[in-house]
Parts: sequence; C-alpha cells; structure tokens
Amino acid sequence: MKKKILLCMLGIVTWIHNPLVAQETITLDLSAPVEPAEIVLDQEKGYWTEAFGEAPLVFEHFTFSHSGGMYGTSGYWSGFIVGSSGDADDYGSLNSSVGDWLSNQWGNMAGGGIQTDGDGSVLKDEDGRVQIEKGIPYLLANGSGGEPAITLDGEYEAVGIYLNNHPWPYYSNLYGDGFARALDQEGDYFKVTITGLNADSEETGTVEYLLAEYKDGALQQSTDWEWVDLSPLGKVNSLTFTLTSTDVGDWGMNTSAYFCLDKLQVRTTGAGGIIVPLPVTAQVYPNPVADQLTVTGSAIRQVTVIDLGGRLICQLQANGQSQLTIPVSRWGKGAYIVRITDATGTVSRKIVKK
Repeated sequence: MKKKILLCMLGIVTWIHNPLVAQETITLDLSAPVEPAEIVLDQEKGYWTEAFGEAPLVFEHFTFSHSGGMYGTSGYWSGFIVGSSGDADDYGSLNSSVGDWLSNQWGNMAGGGIQTDGDGSVLKDEDGRVQIEKGIPYLLANGSGGEPAITLDGEYEAVGIYLNNHPWPYYSNLYGDGFARALDQEGDYFKVTITGLNADSEETGTVEYLLAEYKDGALQQSTDWEWVDLSPLGKVNSLTFTLTSTDVGDWGMNTSAYFCLDKLQVRTTGAGGIIVPLPVTAQVYPNPVADQLTVTGSAIRQVTVIDLGGRLICQLQANGQSQLTIPVSRWGKGAYIVRITDATGTVSRKIVKK
C-alpha cells in the first residue's frame, strides 16, 4: 500500500536582496515539495516510491541530487531520497540473523524524524536531545554513486544541518557485515566531509563530521540527531558530501556509504530592513523542447541548467538581457532544472528535452 504524506506544494516565492534587506534564516521544509509536487511514501517500508526512478527532488530553495534505476528486479539509487520509517534495527551485520539491508535501507539510528513546534523550531528534551517521531520525513543520503550534492537557488550564508547515523554503516562498523570490517582499531573512522561551493563553483571551505571513530579503546557513534555548524563555509551556492572510511579495499571504501540529514539552514546576506516578496517574471519555452530553449525575464543575470542527478549542464552569465536562447539539441532526452536569476530574484523551472 502507498500513502501520500507530503501533500502541499508551496508556490515559489523569490526574494530580491539589496543592502537594505534584513537577514532571513531559511530552513529546509520537507513538507513543502516543489518537484515532485507531492512525495508518495510506501506505507509498509516508509520510503519514497520514486527512489528507483529519475524523478527530481526539489524543495523551496534547495535541489537535491538523485538518480536511480532498476537492475533486473532490484532497484538502486544514489544521492538523496525521503524516508519516514525511523527503523533502527540491524538487518545485515555479522551479529544479525536477518541479513537483508537492501530491503530495509530506509531507517535512521535516532528512530524517527525531527519534531518541530508550530513555528518550525526543533523540539528538544531537558537534556538537549532532539525529540523524534516515527513517520516524520527525513532525508537519506547514499554516496555509492558519487558525491551527493545540494544546490541552492542563489548564494546564501551557510548556517548548519542535522546529521544522523544510518543503521547499515552503524551496525557494520560495530560487527562487520561480510564485506565491510568492523571499525575496531585505534584511529579507525567513518566521516562525512561537507564542501561549500560559491556561484562560480569555487570552494569556500570544508567541514568534517565523524559519524564513527574508534578512540581510546572504544568505537564512538551517536544515535541522536546532531547539529553540525556549517558557518565556516561562508557564502555558498551548493554543498557536496564526501564519505570516507579507514576500511578501504581494492575498489574503494568498504563501509556502506549512507547517512541521514534534515533541517539544513542557510541565511540571506542582507544587512537590515524589510524582506519584500516580489513577483517572478522569468519563463522558459517551448516545453518540451527539441532544439532551442528560450529564456525570458526582467534583466536576466544568470541561467543555470542541471540534470536530475544534480550535475551542471551549463551556466550562462547575462548582462541584463530580457531574452536568451540556449541550444539544447545535443542534450540527452529527459528532464532538466533551469534556474534563472533576474531583477526579480531566482526561480527554478523544470523542462523536458524531447
């Protein structure tokens, strides 16, 4: 059975920023999908039913890399998907009698998604631990197909993100799983490195978070949602996530490349005043398109095109033109996201190449 738990689609609101505009903190909201307009989760397993497809994963201000497909009767995916099961059981380590991670890869070690109040603030108990609840959506990341990436609709100051261990590497780090060994030697680690990139794709900095570390004779791994400060990254247009481990074989890292995340926060870079919503004028046509895509707007500054895996296809700088034409005949068939920045702000449009 399937159920629809994310039903609403917010219209795209674009803000224009100038020296008199106040800073605004923007928090990733998984209840407001843009592409697809609603996210359908499998009722039994609690995972996005399009995980093994090529559907985009876009929320207001944030685009998440995602790719997937079928190999025979088995599905595969990389990048990001939505989950809600909160399943923290051990399905495949050498300490488990179940042995089926692929059918049960949708959980997190906290046991659920992050609870928030009516204003969207994260709820914590008296000990400062994030309160969780099964059924609340969160994001799963899989780096086995490359580096997962998040692209923003402009440059923002990085603030922070909540990270959580995934059960597959968590239990494998403890016991091994027949492919990956246990992390039981002094200095062993499993970590994620978050790299910031600005609008020119230049690195702004890195932040490391240890998902697991063998230190002082014991393996240390958190089962809680942990806040990671991203402010050292400065102003970013995108983030990439690189997973590394001391368990490396002939074909690369043996540790399963999963972790969980939610509540990414960024901040606009204004200095004071009032934030005023402006109408978005930028448009693209024809759609679907075969040969040439026309982009129109009010004093266009930049046009960026990415595929549904988050890979950059092209980026054009403009000098205030009201119209641009982009040749697309050599692009592969399928869907793309076009981001247009003009005098009214930044907007994302989905197009289909015939």
